[in-house]
Amino acid sequence: ILSKERMVRMCAIAGMVGLPVTEETAQNMLKTMERRGPDGDGVYAGKGCTLLHARLAIIDPQGGAQPMELEWAGERYVLVYNGELYNTEEVRRELISLGHRFFGHSDTEVVLHAYAQWGSGCVDWFNGIFAMAVWEENRRRLFVARDRIGVKPLFFKLHDGGFLFAS
Repeated sequence: ILSKERMVRMCAIAGMVGLPVTEETAQNMLKTMERRGPDGDGVYAGKGCTLLHARLAIIDPQGGAQPMELEWAGERYVLVYNGELYNTEEVRRELISLGHRFFGHSDTEVVLHAYAQWGSGCVDWFNGIFAMAVWEENRRRLFVARDRIGVKPLFFKLHDGGFLFAS
């Protein structure tokens, strides 16, 4: 049984594109997310994009660490994800049949491979609750999405020519 304190926790994601971010700013943002994801955190700082993740580890603590990166078909994808994919095994089987290989057991890895395979159409495959962001490093393009009902919130703002988001 989870304690009341642990039950209100969940992962948190945040990021920005097209805005300058110092290491100090990224660390301060992570501190605000700490209570949501006490089991680990991570930062991706790429050219033009910063992604942050604070994790509440439920399944595959090592294999689900984020931001998660994948090289596929000439593109480098970076994912931050908060959620639960109820049909993980079904989507994993389909992706394996298409040539994808998995190294862990997390739904995070399945979500990342699904995006690499189907782009924004990946959400049509998902049965679950989620907020996610995927940065396509070579194309310098960000995709953000949340579940259809909005169980996992996703807030965003256009600011000074850039884009900020957080769950």
